Amino acid sequence: MEAFSQSFGGLQLEPECSEFLVKEGRGRAQQGLEIYGRYIFSLEDGGHVNVYDFKKLDSMPVGGFELASSGKDNHANNAEFGVEKKCGASFPLMYISNGKVGSDIEWTCFVESITRRGKRFSSELVQTIILDITGFAEAGHEPIFGAPSWLIDRERKALWVFSAHQRTTPKVTLRAEDNFYIAYRFRIPALSEGPVVRLGLEDLQQTVIFPFETWFTQAGCMQDGKIFYCFGVGKLDPENRPSRIRVYDTDSGTICAKYNLNEEIPYEMEDLVIKDGWIYVNTNTSPKRGQGNPIIYKLSMPR
Repeated sequence: MEAFSQSFGGLQLEPECSEFLVKEGRGRAQQGLEIYGRYIFSLEDGGHVNVYDFKKLDSMPVGGFELASSGKDNHANNAEFGVEKKCGASFPLMYISNGKVGSDIEWTCFVESITRRGKRFSSELVQTIILDITGFAEAGHEPIFGAPSWLIDRERKALWVFSAHQRTTPKVTLRAEDNFYIAYRFRIPALSEGPVVRLGLEDLQQTVIFPFETWFTQAGCMQDGKIFYCFGVGKLDPENRPSRIRVYDTDSGTICAKYNLNEEIPYEMEDLVIKDGWIYVNTNTSPKRGQGNPIIYKLSMPR
């Protein structure tokens, strides 16, 4: 299925978009997504994780486990594998964005270490990272409203926080010109720095401002200095919150690619992952609205 023509560096693109995996085994709302080797990690609100086989593409999960940080306020909005692996673990450290506005853990990132023993998966909380923006405005850095999304740039070994000047719902941001997106760059804290790490003004390496022209942030990932981020709720609100992906270049501070995908991806997009030159998009569906099982879509990269 072909998507609309897009713009990327002045070029017109027609990215391919298709269903990749229709998932069984849903417990709660679908949220973060990560892929490592042959395993797909599909996170649910509250912190449960279903694991699917990337090679076999069986609709049923091959395993499941609770994040150590599971709880009613952990929205598990975004999942990112990092570059460090704890001794004895089966996967690199996973960075979990809460994403729930107004919660006590709104400004925290949970770092978990996942181990597989045969068909059994387990996770332990090995570090908590807390963002403190005290003094940012006074030092000339635009402050975010909250709900930071924690992104790992594995190629450049950097930790980025992505959010906005004000909340990105149509009820709060009435006009696009009143808002803008903000990205902060930090180091990736090492496990040796301890179980709790606070990142503040003295740790800030870079601030990048991006134009605001689409509403309702979800989650995303990074590749070599570019932020790939999804927005909207699909056909639940096609006028104000359609399905979109934007690619932000942290080197130039510009939007370098736009995907408008409301026809191709009619459901609420939750998170995305880049693997082997393709973008995999996790979506959430609503049984109460007569929608079927949640779907992971496969989308071509900008070329």
